[in-house]
Amino acid sequence: MRFSSGKLAKMGVFVALAIVLKLPILSIPNVEFFTFIVFSAGFLFGIIEGAIVGGVSMSLYTTFNPYGLAPLPIAFSQIFCMILIGLLGGIAFKSNIICRDPSGSRTDLKICPYWVMGTLAIVLTLIYDLVTNLAVAYTLGSFIPVMAAAIPFSLIHIASNLAIFVVLTPVLFKLAKMENR
Repeated sequence: MRFSSGKLAKMGVFVALAIVLKLPILSIPNVEFFTFIVFSAGFLFGIIEGAIVGGVSMSLYTTFNPYGLAPLPIAFSQIFCMILIGLLGGIAFKSNIICRDPSGSRTDLKICPYWVMGTLAIVLTLIYDLVTNLAVAYTLGSFIPVMAAAIPFSLIHIASNLAIFVVLTPVLFKLAKMENR
């Protein structure tokens, strides 16, 4: 597979955005733009490109995290989930899941329902939280206490990603129009 220098530069910008936008809000637990940015990279550039942006951005962030490197099962689960989110962003574009009218045909990006993006935010965040919390439970050796303690943090994560996805949907669609997607 070959990437043009322009596409590689855009992918690099999305990797940088994912990391840079996390740093100012680092002290707010489970609020992040990472998921939306990685999903958007897949939506805008393609399935493989989204996976690369997800893998590279989370690998860099996990490795150079100001709080230190996470234990390997947790780090691998975070990287895996961001790769998956980038893939799903590309699949969401290819399958037209976001912009379908009731007859099944693709609609204009301007009239896409925000509830679809909200649903995607909830599902993607649930997947991420489940996989990473299972890795934490595995690392600590205690399933029930870890999963129970994770519930309030997951609720914050879901609510914040829901808001981010819905509020930033017009930006994503504008970028998609500029990319001729």
